[in-house]
Amino acid sequence: MSALAALLLISWQFILATPELILPYQLPVALTNQETLVAAAAIVILLLVFDITRFFKSWAGYKAQLIQHEEQITELFDSRRELGSRVRTYSDHADKLKLFISDRLLEYIEYDEKFLHFKNIASEVRHNGVISYDKAQTALRKAAELCKDRLDKGNQGREFEVASESLTYLWDLLDIATTDNITLHVANRIYDSEEYYFQSMLNKVDPSTFPYAPTFSMFDALQKALLPIVDEPEKLRQLDSKGCPMSFLDDRFHIQLNNDCEMLGNQNHMVLLLENLLNNAVYYANQKSTKNRYNRVAILLARQQDEILVEVYNRGPSIKEEDRSRIFQLGYSSRRIRDHHGKGLGLYFVNEISKGFEGSVNYENIENHENGLSLRIEQLNGEVETHFIAMVEENGKALCHIAQSDKPASKSLDWSLSSPITSVEVSSQASAEPQVINNLPGKETFSQPDTSESLLPRWVLEINNRKRSAKLVFRPLDVRGVRFRVKFPTAISRLENQEGDVES
Repeated sequence: MSALAALLLISWQFILATPELILPYQLPVALTNQETLVAAAAIVILLLVFDITRFFKSWAGYKAQLIQHEEQITELFDSRRELGSRVRTYSDHADKLKLFISDRLLEYIEYDEKFLHFKNIASEVRHNGVISYDKAQTALRKAAELCKDRLDKGNQGREFEVASESLTYLWDLLDIATTDNITLHVANRIYDSEEYYFQSMLNKVDPSTFPYAPTFSMFDALQKALLPIVDEPEKLRQLDSKGCPMSFLDDRFHIQLNNDCEMLGNQNHMVLLLENLLNNAVYYANQKSTKNRYNRVAILLARQQDEILVEVYNRGPSIKEEDRSRIFQLGYSSRRIRDHHGKGLGLYFVNEISKGFEGSVNYENIENHENGLSLRIEQLNGEVETHFIAMVEENGKALCHIAQSDKPASKSLDWSLSSPITSVEVSSQASAEPQVINNLPGKETFSQPDTSESLLPRWVLEINNRKRSAKLVFRPLDVRGVRFRVKFPTAISRLENQEGDVES
């Protein structure tokens, strides 16, 4: 605007200096006065000041925009460098992941090849061994009958029967190993057995006329699975399911049998399932890191309404939550991860056979828990002492200390007494009933584990009585481990469900 006004002013002055340029026209008289010229010059100066001010303001704005654009460019380059760094990092991770996946894939391919090779070998053995199997079974049956004819009281005859049963078990294992679908194979046998069982129960048909026994005792299957691995097989063999509830105890096993019932299907399939659970438990029970003289492999056989329940507890390592969906997969083994070279077959067979029996298999991790106890100790001289104990958990380990004491927790607590102990009463916050230990003076050394949960003692008392003194040791037990639980419908429940469907 100032430049345009200056040009107008210069043109005006030029016309005033040379008026002949606009003849025959003339400028108004007002434009020829000196005052008008001064006013016009003042206007031009004001417009110049206005343009200069506007210019500096615009320049300041452009400069601010330039700085902002430079900052944006710098930020863009920084983000680009960071993005490049991330790309390189993710590329390294992707390469590592590719190597991991390829290693695992090769491992599983190799495992599948070994499994298929094993399956093919088993199929070949079964195909070519039919005649040998029939000959061996015929010879064993004739030998058993010959022993009975000679009035043998059962030792040799029983050996032949056991050999025949073992041979049948081996043949059933070959059947399992060669089938394409273990679950369907087991289920088909149950469906066939179900028909025979219904005939025997509803139509009063003699079961001996059937090709095979449609039912079996769950106790017999458990007993058969345990006999090869218990320390006293004869003692276990003498147990009878008619005497339930009962228990069996040795250095490695604590077995509690509350109920027994009939199951449909092939007994050897159930024996295979139980053997895999037990072998897994025995493996960890024999490890030095988890071995405990008080926490044995605990087995419970019980009945819950229309289901039979089997629980197997061992002091093995806990199973991680992310492994819950993989632990029953073919080829997966936590032992192999820990360099124990597991085959990944045991729990796979357990899961597949359980589904065939229309049952379920699950597990729970057992942890140590905090608890409060009171010990009431009666001595032969009439004195009574009471001690309050706090069981605590530190880094997963079970420790104890005197309640409301500042002393650090320890693995055990002990007391020296001036007279032999006659009885001890243990009261627990976790149990309503106290545990009483009586008649102790005649026992010099005595150990009493916790009986509130018989298959899972969480502490033990060690008592050493002398003539004029005694020593008592309280020791919390580390019970960290895994308890597997399998449930199956009983034979009679399937019959009752069938009758209910017919009535409805």
